[in-house]
Amino acid sequence: MGLATVFALGACSDDTKTTLDTFPTLEAIANGTTVTVNNASGVITVSPGTLEVGQQASRVDLRIINTGQRALKISSITIESDPPGTFELTTSTATPEGLGAGPYSIAPQDSPSGDLSLRAQVLFRRPAAGVVPTGTITVVSNSVAPPKLAQDVIKYRLVVQDASPRIQVLPARIDFETVPAAQTGQRTLSVLNQGSEPLVISSFLLSGHPNYAMNIGAQSWNVSPETSAAGITLDPPLVVESGSAFPIGVRFAATSPDPAEGRIVLFSNDPAAPAGTQVELRANVGGPCISVNPRRVDFGGKLVGRTARVTVDVTSCGDRPLQITEMFLLPDSSPEFSLDVTEFNSSAASTGALGPQDPPVILQPNQVGRFVVEYFPEDISPIDEGQQPLRDLGKLRIKSNAFVAELDVEVQAFGVERECPTAVISVRQGEEVVPQTVLDLIGSQSYGSDGAIATWKWRVSQPGGSQSVFKPTDTSPDVKFEVNAAGRYLFELDVTDAAGERSCVPAQVEVFVNPDQALHIELLWNTPNDEDQTDQGPIAGADLDLHLKHPFAVGGGYDGDGDGDPDGWYDQVFDCYWFNDSPNWGNPSANVLDNPSLDRDDTDGAGPENVNLDLPEDDTCYEIGVHYWKDNNFGSSFATLLIYVYGSPVFNVSGVELAERDMWWVGEVCWPPTGAAPVAERVCQGTIQSCATAADCSGGRTCGYKITPSYEHPFIPTPAQ
Repeated sequence: MGLATVFALGACSDDTKTTLDTFPTLEAIANGTTVTVNNASGVITVSPGTLEVGQQASRVDLRIINTGQRALKISSITIESDPPGTFELTTSTATPEGLGAGPYSIAPQDSPSGDLSLRAQVLFRRPAAGVVPTGTITVVSNSVAPPKLAQDVIKYRLVVQDASPRIQVLPARIDFETVPAAQTGQRTLSVLNQGSEPLVISSFLLSGHPNYAMNIGAQSWNVSPETSAAGITLDPPLVVESGSAFPIGVRFAATSPDPAEGRIVLFSNDPAAPAGTQVELRANVGGPCISVNPRRVDFGGKLVGRTARVTVDVTSCGDRPLQITEMFLLPDSSPEFSLDVTEFNSSAASTGALGPQDPPVILQPNQVGRFVVEYFPEDISPIDEGQQPLRDLGKLRIKSNAFVAELDVEVQAFGVERECPTAVISVRQGEEVVPQTVLDLIGSQSYGSDGAIATWKWRVSQPGGSQSVFKPTDTSPDVKFEVNAAGRYLFELDVTDAAGERSCVPAQVEVFVNPDQALHIELLWNTPNDEDQTDQGPIAGADLDLHLKHPFAVGGGYDGDGDGDPDGWYDQVFDCYWFNDSPNWGNPSANVLDNPSLDRDDTDGAGPENVNLDLPEDDTCYEIGVHYWKDNNFGSSFATLLIYVYGSPVFNVSGVELAERDMWWVGEVCWPPTGAAPVAERVCQGTIQSCATAADCSGGRTCGYKITPSYEHPFIPTPAQ
């Protein structure tokens, strides 16, 4: 290993010193690093500088200048070292003991004449192996004018330490800013070695949003359970020589406008970075954003021969200016539709569009721009087989610098001989959300032909087993609706105006609920004897519980199914259920999302209950169970169990009849996914013998789901519900 010298704090006289601003200041410069005497307090502030040491000897320049207002008089400069001869102070006139008796006079920097600096060199000779040398430079000068001392004595301590690699990454945080949909942002991370020994990067972690990726040379990695938890060991390791840099490519592929964060941790032989060197990754965190209201332009039925107009607001919803470059109706739109962009951009060449030849419209954050969509029906629209009018259709395209670089707005209308009110639905959270989102459904933007809307009526078609309801009621103009189950929801709204005229057709909006975790498990149930499975209360419905069990679970050794092995259910650590809803199973770090969570516990009927896991452990099979905790006198329930992997359904079993205290051993889901769907565990009736069909069972037994009746675990805690 090489050696390096570092300038550290020098000690002065113990006397309290008072100074005058007119007296000179001593400033020593070593390798471009400044060492300053502070006249105000007499404290020496040192920024360490490094002396690169060769095989035998190295030199570092020492330059003393005067930054005060009077002449700096140096009586002497001497050096001491242990072992003797390790450090030597030299100039053209110096002796091994120092620069001689002096004095030396250095004029202020603004002086028109005179010596403005004194130059010397510190020579370092390598001592014997295992010896750590030290040294001191003593400067005697008038840099401070104390009342008790005729001169100032300042000592600079020389500390020798082992040379080592030193890692620096630039930038320390990579911000991709706004990456438009379906595009990939690319950045370069530079790894620099500012030390004197080779820097060896042996491994790294890449975690966060799954759309991040990085490459070192020809090798490339995406965020995965392996890169996030265990990390990647580089074989061979990456070696960066002293004073050199190496590029690492980092990519982000945008699939949604949601903020995406991640991190890279590089592990190296830099002794100052034993926990690794971290780089933060950000994308779509802030930036320009576009919001259009209404999101879908629905004129409803409009009188033939009259022009109807709908005003559309464009809001800059980000923290950076929104730049709109084009706005036009697509060529296949019905000719009955047209645009009026006069208010939006009065300098546009045409009132009917904003084209690439027009100056872009710049909307500052929170600023709103407005334009108008017009509809002029020439004929009454025909009626289809379902007695519904065939609509005229169009599509408006807005091009901007937002995440959705090309935003399309659907336009529809139909011609009538008698105008009716128009129902309008907008969804504040958007039309694709995650489970347990509470939607804000806005119907108050509905409008009548000649009067205000008097009544609203909402309807929903939701996934099987879901029992959510509109709040406060299904007759409110604006409602909330909690989408707890994954799947497709179709919302409809009918309105009537003050004259009692009903909307010709209902407004419709589809919302898709997709889990965004790596593993999402969902339990729903139907209890026929419960006439209202949407009511709430301690005994208002049947209570089924979802369990996700780690392979380490033993559950106190309880063997409820009688197979000779501990079941593991109700383990205090390794079973995730209502009493242990956020266990810590994997990496103890809070930054590693490898722990499951029960995000919803339904105690009064229907469900769903959800268990989610962002980062399942590799080479691990988790078991899933359903326990019928209490029927509250409603009798049997019929359970549905669904499993989603990265938002895709891979398992769906429904109609499994359970009685109170039944324990349904659903089966296991293994990680990483192999592409094969999980299989429900099945056993011969009344036994623990596994089976696929009744032919595998003896004695005329049927082959059914593995359900243990009267499952009374001795360590089941008393429920709080």
